[in-house]
Amino acid sequence: MNQRHYLLKGTFILTFTGLVTRAAGFFYKIFLSRTIGAAQIGLFQLTLPLCAFCMALSCGGVQTAVSRFTAESYAEKNGRAALRILACALLLSGGLSAICSAALFLGAPWIARSFLLQPACALLLQMTALSLPFAAIHGCIGGFFIGRKNVAVSAAAQLVEQLLRIAAVFFFFSLAGKSGRKMDASAMALGQIAGELAAALFCVLRLSCGKNAPIHDVGKSGLLHPRLQKPTGRRHSPSPFCTDLARVLSVSTPLCLNRMLVCILQGIEAALLPQMLCRFGHDSSRSLAAYGTLSGMALPLIMFPTAVTAALGTLLLPAVSEARALRQDKKIAGATNASFQGSLLLGLFFLGAFLLFGGSIGELLFHSELAGIYTRKLALLCPFLYVNTTLVSILHGLGATTLVTVWNIAGFGVRLAAVLLLVPKIGIDGYFAGTLLSQALLTICTLFTLRQRGGFCFDLANAFAKPGLICILSGAGALLLKNALPYLGRTSWASLACLAFIFSVIFSVLAFLFLPDKNVRRRLLSRSQ
Repeated sequence: MNQRHYLLKGTFILTFTGLVTRAAGFFYKIFLSRTIGAAQIGLFQLTLPLCAFCMALSCGGVQTAVSRFTAESYAEKNGRAALRILACALLLSGGLSAICSAALFLGAPWIARSFLLQPACALLLQMTALSLPFAAIHGCIGGFFIGRKNVAVSAAAQLVEQLLRIAAVFFFFSLAGKSGRKMDASAMALGQIAGELAAALFCVLRLSCGKNAPIHDVGKSGLLHPRLQKPTGRRHSPSPFCTDLARVLSVSTPLCLNRMLVCILQGIEAALLPQMLCRFGHDSSRSLAAYGTLSGMALPLIMFPTAVTAALGTLLLPAVSEARALRQDKKIAGATNASFQGSLLLGLFFLGAFLLFGGSIGELLFHSELAGIYTRKLALLCPFLYVNTTLVSILHGLGATTLVTVWNIAGFGVRLAAVLLLVPKIGIDGYFAGTLLSQALLTICTLFTLRQRGGFCFDLANAFAKPGLICILSGAGALLLKNALPYLGRTSWASLACLAFIFSVIFSVLAFLFLPDKNVRRRLLSRSQ
């Protein structure tokens, strides 16, 4: 399988999986918003940054290291090294996740009372702590299969995790209804345990019993089973396992520190934002409801299209790592240029779409006018957010993990400053402004780093001016038709679908006519034929 076919096929599989899981997640959030309410969703969302911190400590960087070194090992036809990398990752990540799970479970009451400032979060923290070891197993094995270019296994594990999570919550809801109790945020925590357990079991079974189990690949590469391989080194030389463990630590440690710091900053932000909203003039219940609407409704809506960029970023990391191992600089530059242009175009498309239709989508999906308002204000994030998803993955593949850590910390510093300084004065709009500035800063820093390390260059007019003009013209055309036809001005699914279709057609036609050069257009036409 050539590189282009692998990226196209893998991106399609992961994008399809991401869209299915996120669509299911939307219906899940709609169901929760109507059964337990925005305040309970906000209560559960407060626990997520802390759980994400434990995940970052136990397996965040390890999973990326597994994907990178597995891709490099298979590029060099060394299947045994890939197996050792996986074994090191499972040992390291499994041990750390067990320690984190125990610490979080025992310290949950103090953390909820002193750090989150919400004692009701203690039980939720204890329940989600039980899912950490399963998530570590799921992450390591999923990263291994992505490095082997077997994207279907990782995609299937995502589907299993999401569907079992939702099914478990529906099951607990039915039990609560039969017993006459009202469901609260604890059902979401139980669903998380069920989903991670199911995904871990699926990955283990697929690794050991699947037709593409790694031992088969080792045989194909002409290497012996580890138990049959004769020792070649001296007794006093370092064992391959220790060497591979050191390699995993060398890559996973800066990534782990990066994600831990990000999670700490997210936790501080999650704890401070409701408090700063109270200083602005909201009461406690209204602040939690605003935070729940933002984090549980509007942000997932904005993040929905990142199923495409996240899929591409997931595949770009091992692809860039493989090209780096083989010293194929032109392939890295081509992948960087294509992913940047595609992600930017996608971001501008959804910028226009959410500005035009975000209010209607929020009202129709969540029956919340506030969710629609937040969605429209967050739409400005789309170009920066989608571009950053792919460019950061490329930087990880190039080994620039330390710089990514620095840029992420700087971006979160801007957001925290906005929460502390702007939110008490102007409300939630201060958070929107800080988030936009932080994403723009990250985009500028990643582009600068890629230009220095990967030889990345772009034409300013073709990269920004033309796509921006296409977005403006498409939105203007959709608005003109909306004002000309009164039926399209109604808040209904039918009118929304018509306007979205019109906007998509105008945007696609203009993009095809004005963006690609002759060579790109010729390749597109040849593919269609």
